[in-house]
Amino acid sequence: MKRSNCGSDIKVGALLTGYLKGHPAFVANPIGDWKDFVGEQVARYSSPGSLKNKVLVVVTHDSVWKHHLEQYKELLVEKINAGRAEPIVDKIVIKVGEVLGTEPVLNPAHKNLEKIKAKRLIVRKKQKTPARKLSPEEQLLIKNLPDPELRKIGEKLLKRIPESEARD
Repeated sequence: MKRSNCGSDIKVGALLTGYLKGHPAFVANPIGDWKDFVGEQVARYSSPGSLKNKVLVVVTHDSVWKHHLEQYKELLVEKINAGRAEPIVDKIVIKVGEVLGTEPVLNPAHKNLEKIKAKRLIVRKKQKTPARKLSPEEQLLIKNLPDPELRKIGEKLLKRIPESEARD
């Protein structure tokens, strides 16, 4: 459907769609990314639950996080509404409950520990190459090394090289 306005044609459907896309009520997450408002650590233990009639319900993992967020409610309302033509949040209600999509992590490095344990289980012991006798040339080479520790290491290494590879 087209409407004529001072000689220009405007598609009402396109105009309405453009308006609705920009309106917070039709956006999947009207307040934005929760981490941007509260930080990554607090976001692990809390999440926005619902937004109805400009009242944002936030769910926290426990009473400690609830208390923490209670102290910053006014600041959060200001942050969420900043830069908007009309405020979308007037009040925040904080409740203790199950935080969706996240699980409390007391030690964020625990995943690294699990990876290390998994790698240890996968590592297989390599069979050691049986030690062999050194050739006269190799013995001379080791004998001419100035450092006694280097001589020990060199001898151990040369003995581990298979005889077929040592001759090549």
